[in-house]
Amino acid sequence: MKHQVIGKLVGNTGDPRKITMVMNSSMAGRRGEFVRIAHQELEDEATCDVLGRIVSITRANALFDSGMGNSVTELELMPGARMTGETIIGRIELIGFNDPKTGQIRIPRRPLDPGAKVQTVDFHFLCRFYEFDEQTGLHIGNLVGYDRGENIVPVYLDVNKLATEHLAVLAMTGAGKSYTVGRILERLVAVNNGTVVVFDPHGEYGRALQGGHIQFNSKLDDIEDPRDQRAIPEIQRMLERLREANAGIVAYSPQIASFRHKYAGINRELALQFDHFEMDDISEILPGLTEPQQRVLDVAIRFWRLTERTEPRDINRLRNLLGDGLDELKEWDQLSQAEASALNGRSAAVASLKLARVLSEAQSFYSAALASPTDIYEMVGRPSDKKGRLVIVDLQGLSDTAKQIITALISSEILQAATSKTDPIRPTFLVYEEGHNFAPAGGAAVSHRIIKKIASEGRKFGVGFAIISQRPSKLDPDVTSQCNTLIAMRLKNPDDQRFIAKTSDMVSQADLEELPSLSTGEALIFGRSIAAPLLVKIGQKALQHGGESPNVIKVWGRFGE
Repeated sequence: MKHQVIGKLVGNTGDPRKITMVMNSSMAGRRGEFVRIAHQELEDEATCDVLGRIVSITRANALFDSGMGNSVTELELMPGARMTGETIIGRIELIGFNDPKTGQIRIPRRPLDPGAKVQTVDFHFLCRFYEFDEQTGLHIGNLVGYDRGENIVPVYLDVNKLATEHLAVLAMTGAGKSYTVGRILERLVAVNNGTVVVFDPHGEYGRALQGGHIQFNSKLDDIEDPRDQRAIPEIQRMLERLREANAGIVAYSPQIASFRHKYAGINRELALQFDHFEMDDISEILPGLTEPQQRVLDVAIRFWRLTERTEPRDINRLRNLLGDGLDELKEWDQLSQAEASALNGRSAAVASLKLARVLSEAQSFYSAALASPTDIYEMVGRPSDKKGRLVIVDLQGLSDTAKQIITALISSEILQAATSKTDPIRPTFLVYEEGHNFAPAGGAAVSHRIIKKIASEGRKFGVGFAIISQRPSKLDPDVTSQCNTLIAMRLKNPDDQRFIAKTSDMVSQADLEELPSLSTGEALIFGRSIAAPLLVKIGQKALQHGGESPNVIKVWGRFGE
């Protein structure tokens, strides 16, 4: 394809975010399109192509200037005459050029030449420019504007950086964030044989195993991208093979009958060990305890752990120590004077009541009535276990506190196992849907502390995470600042847009201005796992998606029919 000249650079070319060109015509280019400009960075270097993107276009005509008033409406031109005085100005934001020495994309340090020609680019140029590695990359979708027909430019994310250096997916409701995450997860598992654990507060991801069978996307005839036409059937076959090997998609849920019905009995019921919580976590789980009540609880837990040295420990034994077993505690010879004076029936009863409420809400803790506790190693696997897993922790219908407790304990056990010097687990990617409820700004959540710990320490031990939210400004900035890849979809709230600008210095004002007008399924992706900030049309999924809004007209129907 011959590259067409669409305009020339004019004015000051020193600011790479504000390059101006005069365009040849109104049909020469459109906002969002890519262009290239020839440039020589050093005297002893060859000329290279700098890639840019048209971020705005202004079009004015002196004959139709608003300052002329109504007289312009009376202007008549002779048949065949051409209007003059039209000016079309395009603003370009530079993406950079490929440095031949490092292979990285760099912004020019020398200003471009005023008067330089601005040319179009084709998909061949863009594919060569970004040089995505299909072997170590995950195909997330295609470049907006180059996402259909013969000129498709695929976009890949670096799997190693994505899975260990943390991801944030930020968008308003209905923009397609859960769908985007779903595409990432099924490819991490089926293509890269990874381990993923999803904390699913609304049961969206659980739809993939609803009824006890893998629920695949059956609309394969609608797939336009030839890469997806080949890849999605392969992904579906691999998920079936993994499922047959007792891996692949696995659902964990509380000990509630409705979950057994949802998954036709193939779900695995959670039996978490309460004593695996740290004391700081326990005080957050049972807020509002007075100092005497906290001391009673601390003594009971210490005594419980000491007298029942072998795991798993029955949670009902702890409840007994706060009730009928209180006298046993009072006779313990390791009590301090302050602890002994705090052991009264009233304080113990209040602590017992709060503990009982938490256990009742979560329905996910081990007791002697259950065969065995939940095994983290069975859930995520060891390095020698070459079976990919998509573990869905279905929390639908639970209280916010119960969701946070379950999420905190499983996350804590995974990080603890990952740090083991003798028996580590497989590298694991955690997914926190509705992340503002699990790691909120201000920290009022049981799960907040462990997520912050994973954000700062998890990478070293192979534990990465994705945090998803429709209200980025409500997320803990300490958590999102550790996310080295961001996927931003449609966002109209100015506070959320400012939050994204603070999170990454890679986002320009032009990028932020794109966010409110993005279509469903379009995303601005930037960060360590991608060569440069790109607008991407997210590809299709292999599994059914459970996040769509119901068709209320169809459900309501018509009276009498």
